Amino acid sequence: MREHIVREKWVAIERAKILRERVRQCYRREGVNHLQNCRTAVRQYLESLKGVGWGKDGRPSYAHDPKSTWPSTPPPPPPFK
Repeated sequence: MREHIVREKWVAIERAKILRERVRQCYRREGVNHLQNCRTAVRQYLESLKGVGWGKDGRPSYAHDPKSTWPSTPPPPPPFK
């Protein structure tokens, strides 16, 4: 079971590397028009990065959730009397 999980992780990592190289080549090929012409390649690359890696990346958990407000601000302290 563990070998299967490790193999799947490696496949996801290598897929992300391939997509990153496609984005790099697209940026070089398209030049100043890369924002429009490389949009699908960038979206595929960013989608492939979700859940890829071996451990936590050091960001707080609220930074991973796109629906959360980041950074969340705490309520103001009460006034002094």
